[in-house]
Formats: sequence, C-alpha cells, structure tokens
Amino acid sequence: MKKTILTRNYFNRKHGLYTAILCGCIVLTKQVNAQTNPPYKAPQDTVKTKLPQNANLTTTDSTTQSYTPDSRFVGAAVKAAEMLADTTKYDAKKGIAIQQLFSADDLQYVAKQGTNGVVVLFDLVNKRLPKGLSIAFRAENQAVVTTGKNPLVLKNLRAFVAANPASIQGNNEQWKENVYQAYMARDYATKLNNTITITSATREIRETPELVIIDFNGNPISLAKILANKQAKTSNKLQAEKEAVAEFREHTFPVSKISKANANENYRRALFALITLQEGDINRHPETKKFVDALTNDLQKGRNSNVVTALKNNNFYDANVPGNLGPVLLTEDAVINADKIQTNPRDKAMEILTLTALHYGERDAIKLLKSLVNGKGSIPAQQTTEFTPKRLGQLTNHGTEQLKSLGFGTAKTNSMSNSDLVLLAVAAPDAPMVVTPKAFLTLQQVGASIANYYYSTSEISETKNVVLFNPRISFGSRHTEYRAAFDAVDFVPEFLNGVYTNQKGSRVVQNGLELRIESDIYFSNPQTIIEKAVKPVIFPEFGILAGAGRRSVGYDNSTTPGPLGAVPQFRNTYINWGGHFGLNVGPFLLATDATYFTSQTSDNPYERFFDLSQGMTYYRYTLLGHFINFGLGKIEEGKGTHFTLDAEYTGETNNTGIRNRTVSAGNAVQTGNGEWQRDYNRVRPNGVYNLAIANSMIVNGDVKATYASSSYAAIRAGLQKASLQLTAMGGLYNLYTVPINGGRLISAETFKNTFNGNLFGSLTLTYHFGSNSFITNSKKTETYQNIGGVESEHKVDETSTEKKAAFGPRNHSIFLNKKARLKPVAIEQ
Repeated sequence: MKKTILTRNYFNRKHGLYTAILCGCIVLTKQVNAQTNPPYKAPQDTVKTKLPQNANLTTTDSTTQSYTPDSRFVGAAVKAAEMLADTTKYDAKKGIAIQQLFSADDLQYVAKQGTNGVVVLFDLVNKRLPKGLSIAFRAENQAVVTTGKNPLVLKNLRAFVAANPASIQGNNEQWKENVYQAYMARDYATKLNNTITITSATREIRETPELVIIDFNGNPISLAKILANKQAKTSNKLQAEKEAVAEFREHTFPVSKISKANANENYRRALFALITLQEGDINRHPETKKFVDALTNDLQKGRNSNVVTALKNNNFYDANVPGNLGPVLLTEDAVINADKIQTNPRDKAMEILTLTALHYGERDAIKLLKSLVNGKGSIPAQQTTEFTPKRLGQLTNHGTEQLKSLGFGTAKTNSMSNSDLVLLAVAAPDAPMVVTPKAFLTLQQVGASIANYYYSTSEISETKNVVLFNPRISFGSRHTEYRAAFDAVDFVPEFLNGVYTNQKGSRVVQNGLELRIESDIYFSNPQTIIEKAVKPVIFPEFGILAGAGRRSVGYDNSTTPGPLGAVPQFRNTYINWGGHFGLNVGPFLLATDATYFTSQTSDNPYERFFDLSQGMTYYRYTLLGHFINFGLGKIEEGKGTHFTLDAEYTGETNNTGIRNRTVSAGNAVQTGNGEWQRDYNRVRPNGVYNLAIANSMIVNGDVKATYASSSYAAIRAGLQKASLQLTAMGGLYNLYTVPINGGRLISAETFKNTFNGNLFGSLTLTYHFGSNSFITNSKKTETYQNIGGVESEHKVDETSTEKKAAFGPRNHSIFLNKKARLKPVAIEQ
C-alpha cells in the first residue's frame, strides 16, 4: 500500500493559491523596476568637468567701486596734518618720528590694509596740509635692535663650539670636550650641581679602574685605589664596591670635603670616561652599530631627514622663548641647518646619540631616536608602548628639571612627545632679534618730491696685486754620491805607467738629514689663483737649506791602487747649508741648489786628502716634472688626500780640489783650471811623476782630492692631506755623468750608466703654510637735492671692506682626475 505524505492536516489548496499569486506579483514588480530605473552612479562620477587634485573650489568676482576712507583713517590723517603744520614744535630738518605722529594702534590698523592703506593715509594727510606743502620722507642709517636675554639661550656654549670645532676622527679629544661642555651647559646657569650617577659610577669602577681623580687632600687617586681601600676594611665584596661607589660620587660633588673646582674636574674626568665607554658600546654591539648607520643615513637626507624635521619643527621652547628662531644643536653655533648636517652626518649622529644617552641612558636614548628616525617623533610619548608609565615619568621629570628650576611655566610633561625629550637633551633655542629702522616725516614744497633727489654712486673693487708667498717647510733624508778621480797627484790614478786603466774612481757616499724652508712667489692676480685653485703657469721659487750627516770614503773597494796605495777607508761627520732657486713653467720645474759642504779635519794626512775640511761648494741642477695628481676620498669636504707622482733628473757638480771654493771649475772635474795645473806640474818636474813630491804634498796638506760630476734619476711619490705631505723618493745614482773620452753629455752611454747606477731612496715630510691675499672693495655714494634749480649740500658716504682669502693652490700636473680638479667651495674667510 502506498503511504500518504501530505494529508489534509498539512496542506490547504486555497492558501497555496494565494501564496503563488503573491510571489508572482513580487517577481513582476522587481522586473518592472529593473526595466524602468537606470543603474546607480556615485555623485563624483556624474561630474563632467574634472578639477585637478587639491584645487580650490571657491570662485571670486572683483568689481571696482568708489572708495570712502573710514573715520579712523580720516581721524589719524587730521591729527598728523595738524602736528606737521605746526613747524614751531619740531625740527623741520629732522622731522617727526612716525611713532610720534601716529599711535601704535592706528599704525597696526593701517598695516592690516596693506600697501594701499598706507598710500591712502598719506594722501589724506597731504590733502589737509597747508597749500603748497606735502610730506617728505626721511630715514636714518640707524635702527633700533631689540635682543632678549634668556637663560635657555646658551650663547657661551655656542661661542666655545664655534672657536673649537672638532670631529670624532679628526680630533677625538676636542670632540669629547665639546660634548662635555654641551652636556654641562644644560644647567642653564642654575645652581644645580652635577654628580656622577650610581649606575655610571659602578660601571666606571668595574671597567675603568685606572681612572685617576683628585682626592680630598688634593693628591691623585685611582678608582682602583678607592675600591682597594674599601675592600681592606670588609670581606663583603659587594658592600666594599657599594662604599667605593659612594666615595667616588662624593669626589664629584662640591661638599665640605672637596672644593668646587676639584669636584667639577673629577666630574669632568668621570664624564669623559663615560663618553668613552658609551662610544665603545655603540661601536661594539651589532644592533647599536646598525642603528647608528640608520641614524646617519637619515641625517644624510638633509631637508628630507625625519630627525631634522622632528627637531627643527619642534615648538616645545616657544612658550618660554617667544619668537625664537629655532633650535640650535648643543654642538653647533647656529640654528639647525639641514644642508650642513647632510655634509657630516656620521659625526652629528654620534653627537646626538651621545648627548641623548648621557641624559637618559643608552637604551632609552636609542628608543627615543628610533621613533624620530621612523617619523614618529611628534607622537605623545605616553601613547607609545616604548616606556612604562613609571619610566616615562622619570624621563620627563629629568628632561624638564632645569626648566622647572628656573621658575618657568608649565613644563607640559603630560603631552611631551619623543622629539620633545630628544630636543631637551641635544638642543637649545635661539633668541629672536627685532630690527626696527628709524623713519621720520617732515614737510617740503610741492614739486620737491622724492623724484628730485639725485644720487651719484661709484663702486671700486680692487685686488691688491702684490707679491704673494706660499711658504713650506720640509725635513727629510738626503743622499749624495760622487767619485774621487783625476786628482793632481794620482792618488786615484787614471793612468798607470802611461797606460789608461779605465779607473772607476773611489765612491764617496753621504747620508744625512736636511731641513729646507722654501716658498713660491706669485705675481699674478690672486683672485684668479683663488678661484681656479691652481698655481700660475710661470712663477719662481726660492729657499734656504741646512743639514748634517755622515760621510763614507773608500768602502766600495773598486779603486785600482796607484803608487800612493789604496784609498783609506774612514767615516766622518759633515754639515751643509745653502740656497735654492727654481722656475716653474706649467708642470715642469727647473731648479738649482747651491750647497756648501764641510767636514771634520782628519789627523791622518791621507784621510785628510779626501775629507772636506777645506770646504766644497756643491751644485745640483734639477729638471722635475709633475706627472700625476689624483684626488682621493672626500676632497669636496676638505677631508681627502692627494696622491702625487713626479719624475726628476738631477745633475751635480762640485769645485773641491781648488782653493777658490766659490768658482766652479767649469768642467766635469777640476782638470784644466790653473790651480790644479800648477799642482799637476809640481808633482811632475820635467814631465816625470815624482812619488816623493806627491807624498810630501799630501802630508803637508798642499793638495786635495778631486771629484767628478754625478747625476741621478728618481721618482717621487707623495701623499698630501690638508697641509701635510709625505714624499718618498727612489732612484738610481750615476757616478759617470760626463764621458771621460769627451763624448756628448746626453747620450746612450749616459742612460746606460744611469740605468746601471746605485739604488738609493729618501723620505721627506713637508708642511705647506698656504698663501694669503687681501682684496679691498670700496663704495662712494654722493647724494643731493635739486629744488628749483638750486642744489642742496652734497652728502658723501664712503664704505670700504677688506677680505682675506686663504688658499693652497695645487701644482700644474700632466695627469689629473676629477677630484683633483675640484675648485674650493668657498674662497673667502
């Protein structure tokens, strides 16, 4: 049997029909609406005219109407006209000060109307003056300068920093001194006394026990000694350390036990040690180093830096220093300059971080500065999750304690932002200065208006075209070589028994130290030299020199002995002095040194034959070429280094062996001159060599050794940073410069002998003083008035300024890189 699913109890046919009809109506209604109503569109999509983003929706209409000055304008004009008309009550030549003629309220009211309002006011005054008279304007070359004194403005600190600029790498001790002075200056001239904190004192006793401070009795004492004294009294190490910390802190606070001067000095030493420890922490921990890099990169963005923006736009000081010009970093002397910070971001990052760390501790300093780097410095500190309420209260209380101690108003600690806290640690406000020029009104005849004033102005800019010097001083080693040959008595014979021996001669070597003081002379226009930062194409140089060293004779063992025996081997001391002159032409230098050598007198007559006791004038003739000058590093910031490479060829002559020591023999050796020829003939009576005569002449000191010319070729490699230059020279000494057989001076044999010469080297340190020029500018202005064809008395104003420019121009060089060609950013000081 089939089972019934729906029965009468569950379904009513009539109700089902009603339901079907109702659903059909609903569907029909939706279809009709869909066919008759358009789809929805947002209002902004229905606008046919599209405006650019942020365009102003306001439209304006301008119409021209008749203008009737209001009663306030008219009243001020009537009052002023009455005062000006009564010339008995003021000096007509001087006039009446504008502040007397109009009330302060009237002036403010007129100023709000702009320039047109000012013109209307003075037109109203003119209309109410006696007929034939009008206003004349007069101003003085004076102004009222209003400056405020405010203990928050740290003028003394700014003066100190300006006089002692320093960087971490360039002068680390001065940099620490500047940071210390900046930290101390935050007392804002209050009577608050500093003392090293317990945390810092504990750390320094543990990590810098060698730190020496001034004891209560005025004697020096180390932290290790303080701790040892406490440990000797108790076996409890923690208690001993605690007592040592307390005593260390007592040494940094002026009490009855210690003077204020000694306490402050101890505090200074303790703070220096703390700065060093913090610097080590920052450079040692990877996360801290990473943050310093992030802070540096942010500051390097200059005006787009989040940290600079947060500090520069901070208005925390506005309530206590109204109208201040902005924050000044405690390590700077002017309002924060984003462009200046951008050029030295690393030092600024370390200064800001160190000062903030000294103020709040390293961990909290990094938290605060991270928020600034991330662009969240303006958020109230209490809205962040970086600090607990208790710690934030400590930070805000410490940050504003100096402000509150001065009796200033609300410290605003409840709404302090992270940038406020950093600002208090690293910056101070700059007080405003208001300059108000003095102006007067008086009367003049109609027609004698401003247009009738005549001016005659002449400006003269003169660069004093004087001789400019560019001095330098150098100290280094000097190496000299020459050979004994061609003497008149054949001690070093060239011929033996009438046969040419190809004698090499006896080598003499001199090694010593030499001091040179030299200077260029510039006759060119200094302004041209300064702007190009390059020396003139042609200029001379001069100098003096002095030195001393050791002289070695006979140690080469290359001499063929003659009838007088082998050359004696000995060493003695020499001294020398002389002068230098050169002519620079482009990248080349032609120079000569005239030097006088003298040595100790030997007791042994055969050694005395070879010494310089009689003196020797030694001449060097140099051709030097500047081939390479490459700039390395941050040349554009004045911190880079210049690498230079020069090539040099020098010929040397001497005039020993003759008594007239001021005249060269004019030859490769001293043969051929009259004195040498007389000695030669004396030892060879009738043309035959006489050994006895030769020996007696040597013993009696009647004859001296003769030395041949030398030469050398060398390369000079130098590194110059700022004013200091270190130069290393290496080359080859040729003792056979002039061919004995009468060949040419410059020949293949000359190059061969030089290439086979003796290797030598030297090292020189040079300090360049730079050069100075003086540029004067003068201006002459003549002013007078012409009224009715009659000229008034001529007033003449003359001004003159002098500018001093310091520069260190580079040499011309054949090869330069881009950095070596850089011109100075600023040429005036």
